[in-house]
Amino acid sequence: MRILIIGSEGFIGSHLVRYFSEAGNTVYGCGIDAVPASQHYTYFRNDKHVPIWEKIFSNNQFDICINAAGNGDVNFSIEYPAEDFKANTFDTFSILEAIRKYNDNCRYLHISSAAVYGNPEKLPVSEDAACKPLSPYGWHKLMAENICREYSTVFHVPVAVVRPFSVYGPGLKKQVFWDIYRKYLQNTTAVELWGTGSESRDFIYIDDLVRSFDCIIQHAPMNGEIYNIASGEESSVKDVVNVFFESMNLRPRLVFNSIARKGNPLNWRADISKIKALGFTNRVSIESGIKQTATWLHSSSLI
Repeated sequence: MRILIIGSEGFIGSHLVRYFSEAGNTVYGCGIDAVPASQHYTYFRNDKHVPIWEKIFSNNQFDICINAAGNGDVNFSIEYPAEDFKANTFDTFSILEAIRKYNDNCRYLHISSAAVYGNPEKLPVSEDAACKPLSPYGWHKLMAENICREYSTVFHVPVAVVRPFSVYGPGLKKQVFWDIYRKYLQNTTAVELWGTGSESRDFIYIDDLVRSFDCIIQHAPMNGEIYNIASGEESSVKDVVNVFFESMNLRPRLVFNSIARKGNPLNWRADISKIKALGFTNRVSIESGIKQTATWLHSSSLI
């Protein structure tokens, strides 16, 4: 297959490039970063001020387009909502419009976020639960989902939407494990964290996330449907942080400041029966995934 991965230099995008390249597909990438000439796949450098979507799709034909681009930072969306809207909502419209005009048989896989749910009324949360976002990021992701439904329903572009929960793994330079290890390097005695520690997340390791995308490409109808992507297991922040430090044989004192971060939900656990019906199963346990993440962080130059 000819697969275009938008945001190919990002955390999820780079893992998608590796996975689909190793599977024998012809992979193309697109992003705003400059890429060395030695890059092993065809790369289209985008201009965020003058996007090149029409040029890409009018000059090339793809079987699959995976949109792994956009802003993924809730705090950034609160501070710069207009920029977040451009990256997460308007660009989705522009990409789908280019597909409609020039490559309407290209299957489009859109990466949304569990942030569209906000604080769910009950757990596990299923795809048909009410969406009550807590941040501009969540609202803009929900708007993008509606644009995907529009292009699927009105223009019959083959589309599927995924809502990843808490994705982690080597290469992720933000969020809980990255943040706490940086803090540990600055103070090996005590590490301060947001909240109470009882907040929970449904963590999914990056390799499992990527495999779920392949499962959708291979088996999903792509009629605008939505899939939760997670492990289906709820883990408290305190527990996973303890597992992280234990895997590195470190024993700092954990200090939770009881301050809730604006825009972040309290508890998450996903109903993943829909993606499991396509044949997907998680292969990486939270303990194994955290250990692999910790090994990568220990070998990285953070400060």
